Amino acid sequence: MKLRRLILLLSILLAYSCSSNKDGLIIVDFSAGPYPQTWKLFKMTGSMVNSETAGEDMAWQEEYRFSSNASVVKTRTQDGVSSSITGDFTISQENDRQLIIIEYQEDSNLIGSCTGTEESLFFNAEDGVLNSNWWACDGPGLFYKKN
Repeated sequence: MKLRRLILLLSILLAYSCSSNKDGLIIVDFSAGPYPQTWKLFKMTGSMVNSETAGEDMAWQEEYRFSSNASVVKTRTQDGVSSSITGDFTISQENDRQLIIIEYQEDSNLIGSCTGTEESLFFNAEDGVLNSNWWACDGPGLFYKKN
């Protein structure tokens, strides 16, 4: 009888802990989420100390839309004009972070990269944020959250 009560109590606790708000969940694996996945730029930093902007104050708005067929569409809106570029992505592991490499078919000013038509994003599982590595070659620091 005590065992049944213990199992019932544990079941209730488990059900309660799993029913929390999904907005509070942290994504621990970039590839685990259902596709399509949309990641929106929420913050950017410059090369100057304390040069962080967010939301509507950023120089542009931007998003990535990752599809299950390993394609990605990057869209940037700047000064009321939207532009898009399509590429293919792969996911690999680098140390303790996931690396998302995007290969675009053509060159474009939308590509935030040090190496032409290839763009790299690191997934930070601690806070569920994608970070562009464009900052490594004096580009802005770009931070994306899943929409």
